[in-house]
Amino acid sequence: MTWIVLLALTTIIALLWGWHGQRNLRRELAYLRNRPVVAPTPPADPFNQLFRTLSAALDAGVIVVNDGRTIRYCNDVAAKLFGVSANAVVNHSVITLVRDYQADTMIEQSIRRRDPQQVTLQPVLSNRTIRIWCEPLPESGALILARDLTQLSLLERARRDLVANVSHELRTPLASIKLLVETLATQPPPELAQRMLGQVDTELDAVMQLVDELHELSQIESGRTALQLQPTPVEDIVERANNRIQPQAKRKDLRVAVTIAPDLPEVYVDRDRISQVLLNLLHNAVKWTDAGGTITIEAGLRSRSELGHHLSRMLEPSNRWVIMAIHDTGAGIPAEAIPRIFERFYKVDRARTRGVGGTGLGLAIVKHLVEGHGGVVWVASSEGRGSTFTVALPVVDDE
Repeated sequence: MTWIVLLALTTIIALLWGWHGQRNLRRELAYLRNRPVVAPTPPADPFNQLFRTLSAALDAGVIVVNDGRTIRYCNDVAAKLFGVSANAVVNHSVITLVRDYQADTMIEQSIRRRDPQQVTLQPVLSNRTIRIWCEPLPESGALILARDLTQLSLLERARRDLVANVSHELRTPLASIKLLVETLATQPPPELAQRMLGQVDTELDAVMQLVDELHELSQIESGRTALQLQPTPVEDIVERANNRIQPQAKRKDLRVAVTIAPDLPEVYVDRDRISQVLLNLLHNAVKWTDAGGTITIEAGLRSRSELGHHLSRMLEPSNRWVIMAIHDTGAGIPAEAIPRIFERFYKVDRARTRGVGGTGLGLAIVKHLVEGHGGVVWVASSEGRGSTFTVALPVVDDE
């Protein structure tokens, strides 16, 4: 009886063990059938990484489009050039980036013809000048490069303006010299010939003045002019300029008054250059003041607060400034011309200046020389009532 019971228990245990094993096996099979399949990660494309690294390092805009001109890649420089976000234009048509139908057409033709092309454009609502190169890729699409040419365009415009202004300033005296020489060749009476030779000499002086001032301005702007700075009494600078302008003032019956505040500190300047600044300003005052008028040279000391907005561009303006001001009772300057008065070759009215000469470079030289000393120069004027040019130089030993 006992062995029958043992046999039954053994059978029951074996059946339970088999059932448990089958249940675990079914679970394993279910897990294997239902487990998520993870796709193998493809190896990183080294050329794609290299392309993106190079694009990020370039200072040019880089754009990749497909044959349908849909943007597949746009670096940050390109996005900045066109004023958009790089992520915002990817998977959109290139016209959404360049916003110029001429450029869009050029890109379409370049891709269709498999021919590199380029175009220069100025985006809407932008002062930029951008050149776009489109280079079709071997299989499909194209690589587009965009470069900002704004600064180059401005330099080219400045070069053209310089050539035009120099040509204009040279044409008048050279035409006069040619006419005078042709007349002298006809052997006019000695008295007339002598006057004509004097006129030739005057015109040659005008040409020489233009050449000298152009050379000087180029030296100053290129930084090749070395200033010989030394402590200099303001009285010496004013007296030197006053003595040199007196002959011209007397010939025109002008009175020159000098007012110098007492106990002015010395200024650390190049004596010859600052004297040249005052002399240029005095030449202009004599030129534009009618006979019987008055020119006043004033020198004094001003605080930073007294000069106010004239020092706004200074990072760390000095607390005390020596000012030298030239007042005249001349023709004055129209208000609209004052902001441009220190530009090269700028003349308020060429018809009005024709009779008084001048190259239009004197005030540009003044501005560069004053700023080279860490100072500022400005003008206040009222048309018909005269002008005041003020030069302010920092007192360098100030605390």
